[in-house]
Amino acid sequence: MNKQKVPVNLITGFLGVGKTTAIRRLLANKPAEQYWAVLVNEFGEVGIDGAAISSASAQLNVVEVPGGCICCTTSPMLRVSLTKLLRERRPDRLIIEPSGLGHPSGIIDVLRDPYLAAALDVRATITLVDPRQLNDTRYTSHEIWREQITLADVLIANKCDRADAAEVDHFMAMARGMYPPKLAVQTTSQGEFELGLLDLRGEIPAPQTPASELRHRARSTRQASSASERSQMSPGDVAGEGWVVKDHTEPGQASRGWVWAPEVRFSAQQLAELFQRLHAHSTLGLLPVQRAKGVFHTDHGWLLFNWVGNEASAVEIAWRRDSRAELIVSGDVPDWHGFETAMLACILPPTPSTSAQGN
Repeated sequence: MNKQKVPVNLITGFLGVGKTTAIRRLLANKPAEQYWAVLVNEFGEVGIDGAAISSASAQLNVVEVPGGCICCTTSPMLRVSLTKLLRERRPDRLIIEPSGLGHPSGIIDVLRDPYLAAALDVRATITLVDPRQLNDTRYTSHEIWREQITLADVLIANKCDRADAAEVDHFMAMARGMYPPKLAVQTTSQGEFELGLLDLRGEIPAPQTPASELRHRARSTRQASSASERSQMSPGDVAGEGWVVKDHTEPGQASRGWVWAPEVRFSAQQLAELFQRLHAHSTLGLLPVQRAKGVFHTDHGWLLFNWVGNEASAVEIAWRRDSRAELIVSGDVPDWHGFETAMLACILPPTPSTSAQGN
């Protein structure tokens, strides 16, 4: 497809958090000349939200996919609905409102299908949270509630006019302490937030380099740069085509972070072995490690790796924006070469069935 890609956003959140109200406000404030489409997923068989939204604007196309979650039981219908929508009249923006009981990470994977990815530009996923829920284990222990928060690029506490100061502070502390970090964290009432949040982007490396070339170029770049030169890199410097690196140094402590495009895939087994080696930091040429963490798109799905207290762990995670890692060591002038080379060696070559997909 040679037409300009359609920006697409997910607006997620648990049942009753105010997603439909937020979308109605977005539609009321959108540029008057733009034609937007909204894909609404109801958990039941009879769609209600679609009717509520469609009255908000004449420059609007509302597509309903009732009867379950569009990322599981009706996922073929998601592809069908999107294809039909794009063929009938190409919108200037597409908003997807999954069911409050849906797994939104599955939708992101569908949107990165090679065919759909040629037509859609996946932008910020915005998750609404009622801060009063943070004191209720019916929410905090719910898998979908946690997934919606983890997946979010932008996290917004809605209904703050009904919450007390302690509940809002609790939300802010939780949001600011999350890894990977959010692009934005805000508080609001009545679902109101700025249109600009829809177009926030992370630090996705550009241009994106095929994984088969990434490992070779990574090693070539590392061999061409001395450790002293690399330790002076400023935040945001590109370490090589296909990944971004950021350094931070304080007296007695230093950290380095890496970011890869979501299409880059890693070997889960090799990453697990690498994180397990961190207790023997000298074998990687590292100073004593204080903390290591990373979220990676792997051959076993998206995984969050943690190393703390000489123990390594890995769990599934809903995060989909990018792969990233961060390492903190004791000392002012660390040499990252050994660990970085070992981590880059975990990158998998592309295969016909997975190189173009995000799932």
